[in-house]
Amino acid sequence: MRNLKGKWMNAEAGTEQKMRKGQERDRSGASALDVHLDGHNVKRIGKSRLSRSIGIALAACILVSSPAQAAKTPLISGTESDSDSEADGPALEDGTITENSADNTIASQSGSYTEEQLADSVIEYGELEALVRRGNGTAVSADYSYQDSLAVYQEAYDAMISGARDMNYKADELEDAGGDEALIGTYERNTQTLSMAAKQYKKSLTSLNSASSRASRNRTVWQVVKTTQIQWGTCRQLQDEVEAAAKTAENYQAQVDRKERELAAGLCTETDLLQAQKNLLSAQTALQSTTDQANKALRQLAILLGKSGTSITLGEIPAVSATELASMNLDADRAAAVIASSSVKSARRSSATGDAARKLRHQQIEEAESAASASADEQYAEIAALSLERDAVQAACQSAEKTYGATQIKYQSGAINKATYLQGEASYLQKKAELETAEISLRTAYDAYEWMLKGVA
Repeated sequence: MRNLKGKWMNAEAGTEQKMRKGQERDRSGASALDVHLDGHNVKRIGKSRLSRSIGIALAACILVSSPAQAAKTPLISGTESDSDSEADGPALEDGTITENSADNTIASQSGSYTEEQLADSVIEYGELEALVRRGNGTAVSADYSYQDSLAVYQEAYDAMISGARDMNYKADELEDAGGDEALIGTYERNTQTLSMAAKQYKKSLTSLNSASSRASRNRTVWQVVKTTQIQWGTCRQLQDEVEAAAKTAENYQAQVDRKERELAAGLCTETDLLQAQKNLLSAQTALQSTTDQANKALRQLAILLGKSGTSITLGEIPAVSATELASMNLDADRAAAVIASSSVKSARRSSATGDAARKLRHQQIEEAESAASASADEQYAEIAALSLERDAVQAACQSAEKTYGATQIKYQSGAINKATYLQGEASYLQKKAELETAEISLRTAYDAYEWMLKGVA
């Protein structure tokens, strides 16, 4: 018998040669695969139907051989790692195809956060991408769709490779034994058909794991991550506003209490007390309204993360560092933004026939590139302005913190009353909330700039 492995290493050439010989034989034995195989349309049939179709096709091929041969040959042997044929695709040792990039793994997205930290109720800003990939319906669905397609193509590829090897082996064995020429021709045609189908599935697997395909899947997730980051910032800002509003209401409550004592002592009028009560009611209404907004925003954030809205709290906003700001290079970033722009890509992919159409296409490309370039300039300028604003608010907050420290000392020594102390505390918390807002605005703008460089609008 011929060396099977050596022949399989030259499967394509050998198959073509056998096809020429098989065409001279009696064609009365039609290929079972010609009847049962639709191996190029995986996306149009479900995974279970695909498996069933492959099984029927290969079973039909086996049944045309002698019972003894059929009994000793497995229907699908799986991916064989010792094959070097051209049809042998990207199957790994465990029979699956995976991406070598870390872009889509939770480990790469969670940074320095541990599994315990990702699972707890505190939502840190830096955890958002990992949490979105774990719990967001859109992100999980996109990953499931990819994994499902991967499994379908891999299963089909394995079946085609296994079937081709079986058919090739049987053709060799039958030819060595001087078997029926028509049956040998059937095996040879089946070998070629299965080998060609395997090549198609290999191309599909390669395309599924290509950089462009991976980028497309990432953009779907990144769009959700960007939305989640904005929502996180809104929640954090509202929580700070709730804290400041609560202190304001507490301050007005203290003023009402003081006015009631003063009225009893004849030191103020009922009008003064009524005005203090109105101020308190207004502060309480504002507090309730802000609290409702904060709770609603938190529930929306929880939905984006696939978590319970009543069981999460937020960490601190990560301030944009001087290193991050220094890493921005407008000229290089502008060029990167133009390349990544979906509008530019769409314009460049368009086709045109005729001088007028080509001129219009060229104009559309220029307009898209100009718009992307202008957007990069605008976002860069916005970050520069927000950075200066953040620095100014930070200086004001530091000054307010010193004043508040002095107020605490005076209150503890009895130099001022509680109402005055609470007023000073509320003023400080207001400045602190303003700094938080400035930090959130700068972080949101900076991250939007980074998303722009990745082509996420």
